[in-house]
Amino acid sequence: MRSLCSLVLTMLFIPQLLAEIPAIAFPPSSAVVDISKPPYSAKGNGTTDDTATIQKALLDVMGSHKILYFPNGTYLISKSLMWSKKNSQNNDAWGFNFIQGQSTAKTIFRLKDKAFPDANAPQTMMWCGGFGSADWFHNYIHNVTFDVGNGNAGAVGLQFYSNNTGAVRDVDVVSQDGQGFIGFDLGHRDMNGPMLVKNLRVQGFETGIRCAGSVNSQTFERIRLSGQTKVGLANFGQSISIRGLESVNDVPAIDAKSFTVIIDSKLTSPKGASTAIVVGKAPFFARNITTTGYQTALVSEGKPNGETGPNIVEWHQGMASNPFDVPVKSLNLPIRETPETPWENPKSWAIVDKFGADPTGNKDSADAIQKAIDSGATTVFFPGAYTIKKPLKIRGKVRRILGVGNWIDYTSQSKPDFIVEDGEAKVVFIEHFAPIVGGIEINTSRTVVLRSLETRKLTCKKAGDLFIEDIVTDDMRFNPGQQVWARQLNVENEGTHITNDGGKLWVLGYKTERGGTLLHTKNSGSSEILGNFSYTTTAGKLGPMFRTDDATVFAFFNEVCYSGDPFQVFVQEKRGTQSKTIKPGEGGLSPYVTNASGK
Repeated sequence: MRSLCSLVLTMLFIPQLLAEIPAIAFPPSSAVVDISKPPYSAKGNGTTDDTATIQKALLDVMGSHKILYFPNGTYLISKSLMWSKKNSQNNDAWGFNFIQGQSTAKTIFRLKDKAFPDANAPQTMMWCGGFGSADWFHNYIHNVTFDVGNGNAGAVGLQFYSNNTGAVRDVDVVSQDGQGFIGFDLGHRDMNGPMLVKNLRVQGFETGIRCAGSVNSQTFERIRLSGQTKVGLANFGQSISIRGLESVNDVPAIDAKSFTVIIDSKLTSPKGASTAIVVGKAPFFARNITTTGYQTALVSEGKPNGETGPNIVEWHQGMASNPFDVPVKSLNLPIRETPETPWENPKSWAIVDKFGADPTGNKDSADAIQKAIDSGATTVFFPGAYTIKKPLKIRGKVRRILGVGNWIDYTSQSKPDFIVEDGEAKVVFIEHFAPIVGGIEINTSRTVVLRSLETRKLTCKKAGDLFIEDIVTDDMRFNPGQQVWARQLNVENEGTHITNDGGKLWVLGYKTERGGTLLHTKNSGSSEILGNFSYTTTAGKLGPMFRTDDATVFAFFNEVCYSGDPFQVFVQEKRGTQSKTIKPGEGGLSPYVTNASGK
């Protein structure tokens, strides 16, 4: 994954950011390790110290493509829980760790009172790795609460780390008495991300969320902060995108010292604090921000910039650039929420192994898996890794294809691996695989949701709505009339990364790697990129970064390059017979450039 160059973009605010989702359960499986059962038998009663038990389970499952499952209960701990680069069998663990609670409100990690009392020597409840490289892949924490209790001024609730894909979803981090150093810490190491943080609540602490380090980007959606004593969210070096932040604080909601995008957010100060958003010299974009109680909505480089409040319709920092003389304004494409589907009773699931699939991946399981798909079940569960030699057709009653973070078709004997065809379900979900090597083909007008997975190629043959959350791929192509909404999209290849051929593409948090055109929009298509950055590791001369042919594009974007070969052309735009380009240092305050095209 590494010049330092930057490309410098409505829904109504969502009043209820967080909602408790149904309890999560899985069928009996060796891929799902229940912490409450032997050999661990964690008590979860709020009085027994479960630290040693949980630590042992963590070391046992590191890197094993298994889910460590916590039923409802209060798991008392007295020292930091540490993820490891090697598991207890001394095998390397390059990520692939998943902690899943039964429900956010009732699955609680509780720190003993006065266990971390020293504010000058912070300690974390859980440290999730980061080992000097950006190869700690596909890590997840879902549906739990981290409670630092009382008298723990030196406590950090959670230090999370993941690369390429990874997410924290439906997690609360709370302090009973308001004390604590940081609630949710993504700045404890560099190279943290790309990742998605969705449905996170942080209550109390000096700092609610900390971001830092120059790479690899972090994307936030539906975040609730309250009761911080220093700052709600601090960004010191990272490239981040935020949608749907609700902050109730009498300190700044955001301190942005580096590249930041924030949209559709509500910032409230009950006691009339000075400033809602503090911005340094870095590129910054805000849209549809409502403030209440603050004296000033936004201060940049220590001075009010005209956005005194109470609301910010749209504002960016950094001189804009575009090939043609058009207003610099974001497209404000309509945003739709990612659909959800009910979590069904696991007794009704089709488990592919029960149909003869081989979870070790030693033999072809295509026919067995197809039988599971065609069995009439609506959820099909993949608890292992599987070799397939022909495409699996998702059809019939199936609405969810669910894995445990393991691979499909590792040697790429089938291209594609999954074909989504017509069927009874209006929405089809494919989630939690790493990787799907032969790729995914969408050959239906149904809505498709791809979540928490890696797929080497994504091709759409029909123009159904597509929702993307937390995926990595190397080639994406969309059709005329198709609508695509993406949160935390990571595309890594050398050549054209995304082709939008006449569709509408909205992205919150786009991270890329290597050289080549990052987005080609054509045929009257519309694309809006709200952060984050290109990690230009090879062949920047393969650009232009953005290519726009008789189409409309807005991008607020960043570049990081340590190889000495950054992009030589940022934008190439064609309108009819006219073609213009933007190169570094042209048309704007280099290295900050905005591609704000309008047909």
